[in-house]
Amino acid sequence: MIDYGLQRSFFHREICTICGETLQKRYVLHPFPLPPPHGKGHWLASDCACIKKERSQERLTRESMLVKHNVHPLPVGLRQHTFNTFKVSEFNRKGYEHCCTFVRNFEKIGGGQGLLLLGRSGTGKTHLACAIANALKDRYSVVFAYVPILLEKMRTTNVPLEPLLSADLLILDDIGSERETDWTKERLLIIVDGRLNNLKPTVFTTNYDLSDLDARVGMRAASRILGHNLQLVLQGPDWRLIRQQRI
Repeated sequence: MIDYGLQRSFFHREICTICGETLQKRYVLHPFPLPPPHGKGHWLASDCACIKKERSQERLTRESMLVKHNVHPLPVGLRQHTFNTFKVSEFNRKGYEHCCTFVRNFEKIGGGQGLLLLGRSGTGKTHLACAIANALKDRYSVVFAYVPILLEKMRTTNVPLEPLLSADLLILDDIGSERETDWTKERLLIIVDGRLNNLKPTVFTTNYDLSDLDARVGMRAASRILGHNLQLVLQGPDWRLIRQQRI
């Protein structure tokens, strides 16, 4: 009767011709017979300095392949939206100043407190949100998402949640403009609640009044958004129309 729990071993030492370290080699018998051309066992060797260096380099190479370098968080058409290009007026000065303060104090923000930018279309909400992203993108991980497109992608493809929940800053642009269904409300709640549980701030923009937000995104998501974010109302004319008239 063969005891497969016992393995006989033979030891051998040799010198690595590259680094000169001594390799401890051990020949271990297989616990059960293998068909030809396999032998009765195999050699196990300790790692010398050159092997450790080679494997370390392989790990660095694999890790570098997983990291996206110099990826801008904003779509191409929004990358020029900075604080320097924002037109400050009596209608939006308070919102502009609060956004600048948010950037300056970003490192100190705790509890997931963010910003909710409200106002009619064209008043500069997305511009300020993008200005925040441009100011922080080189020091922190920033994710920008246009909510209607994000939810449509989540409905039709496999969109990973982890980047949305763990990014240092998430910008959800035009929340409430998505097609209103129980499914979209549930997805938004998962994202909003997940951000708060991770103590990560979020910047929201919406064209809807506070009284309408509850119906658009659901009571639970609206409660979390209104209860954990500074609300900034941007007023004034539609700057998009003004720029178009000047062309």
